[in-house]
Amino acid sequence: MALLLFSSVIVGVLTGKWSQFRLPDWSVSVVLYIIVFLVGLDLSREKIRREVLLKTIFSVIATLVGTYAGVMLLSFFLEIKRTELFAVASGFGWYSLSAVIITNIHSAQLGAIAFFSNVIRELYAIVLTPILSRYSKMAVISIAGATSMDTLLGPISHYTDAETSLVAFAHGFIVTMLVPLLVNLFLL
Repeated sequence: MALLLFSSVIVGVLTGKWSQFRLPDWSVSVVLYIIVFLVGLDLSREKIRREVLLKTIFSVIATLVGTYAGVMLLSFFLEIKRTELFAVASGFGWYSLSAVIITNIHSAQLGAIAFFSNVIRELYAIVLTPILSRYSKMAVISIAGATSMDTLLGPISHYTDAETSLVAFAHGFIVTMLVPLLVNLFLL
């Protein structure tokens, strides 16, 4: 399935590059809303238990700690200020918003870095979800970051269970709310 997801992205990029085929801008959002709606229907059968709330809190903390630990490690090898790296990583996969915020309050160069690093995070999550889901459901949620409530919700639902999907949605919602706050905080 991971190969199918990755191949679909590659075929889409190549089709768009070598043909005149273009989807209307709104079509991607419509498909995304349909997927989220269908996952929501599936989740509606779940009862929210205290354990789900604790897993959600744990997954958000794990995402923050894991992301920022990776930034600390990378900061020793890159010639970018640590605070700028933290701001870029604070996009948590939400490339469109974090890149715009960073471009507006810092520079186009750092905004471009934010865009590409967050796109890469989302692509890694798409490819790794089928593999990681065999070992750790929480790892799948954390690697998805903010996208665990939208783009990656379908694959997470497919490869895990309804409870994990519920945690992923709540996790993505919380992390999404943190993105503008944390990006701005690190660029003060």
